[in-house]
Amino acid sequence: MIEYLHPQNPEIRKLKQISDRLKDGELFIFPSDTVYAIIADANSKLGVESLYKLKKLPKDKPLSLLCKDISMASHMIEYLPNPTYRLMKKITPGPFTFILKASKNLPKPSFAHHKDRHIGIRFPGQIYLQSLLEIHDSPITAASASTEDEFIIDIDDLESIYGKSVASIIDGGIVKVEVSTILDCTEDKIKVIREGLGFDLIQDEI
Repeated sequence: MIEYLHPQNPEIRKLKQISDRLKDGELFIFPSDTVYAIIADANSKLGVESLYKLKKLPKDKPLSLLCKDISMASHMIEYLPNPTYRLMKKITPGPFTFILKASKNLPKPSFAHHKDRHIGIRFPGQIYLQSLLEIHDSPITAASASTEDEFIIDIDDLESIYGKSVASIIDGGIVKVEVSTILDCTEDKIKVIREGLGFDLIQDEI
């Protein structure tokens, strides 16, 4: 089912309903800063398992965590270097994935099978996800909506492929095929793992 949210002021009532259903283990598809993302409540065993099954991913493959802000993320980070903190404050929310050392406070359903104690955290700037996180107030596990060789960017294609497997798809129009910039922030020196959307804004910062 395709759903619509107001592009400037997403309806709080609808977002609360989505939040409740995420907590119950349902999946949704939202537009992100880059491509469409399939999302689950990071603390929902049913939701996370459904996401892995839908994407046909091995259980030890790490997925990104979407957080409302640095405060939410800090509980799951063992070590946040000062240069990374300053950069986060300057450039988030936005299309950046920060790889960080994880604490013991990770959502267990999302990381029960992971031996590598690193996490990838994003602070989405896309208004629908940002507004959802304000209401949901807990991390969300996300994976890109894609087939083996391409991202799915058209809402009708998303409905055809995933319509029976997710609770609903939030219409964000046809999105551009762009990936996030990935930054390794496990040490004091920030390393660029992948140059993606937004890299031109930070290349002089790192």
